[in-house]
Amino acid sequence: MGTIDTIPFRARSITVAGIVYKSAQAVPFRVWVRVLVAMVAAKLDKRRTRIQLSKLTESELRDIGISAVDADREIRRSLPFYERHRLQADPLSFTQSRRRRS
Repeated sequence: MGTIDTIPFRARSITVAGIVYKSAQAVPFRVWVRVLVAMVAAKLDKRRTRIQLSKLTESELRDIGISAVDADREIRRSLPFYERHRLQADPLSFTQSRRRRS
């Protein structure tokens, strides 16, 4: 007798939005579509929040009690190639380049 033979299969009920269905096959298609739309909306909302988090300065992050390392780790969940130093341009870079030309 193998390992898989010792695991009994049980048909379980599934609850979606407070309604109990006998099995996953009993859930209507329109309910699965609603669940999928809700999941995508939640994912996009998290992404928007992480983008807003990426725009905060280090002092603003300190104010809300998050270190820059923790914020970067969270931001990379939606934006895998994110680097904080690339988004923060040097405010004097434009004036320095103008002075060189003159």
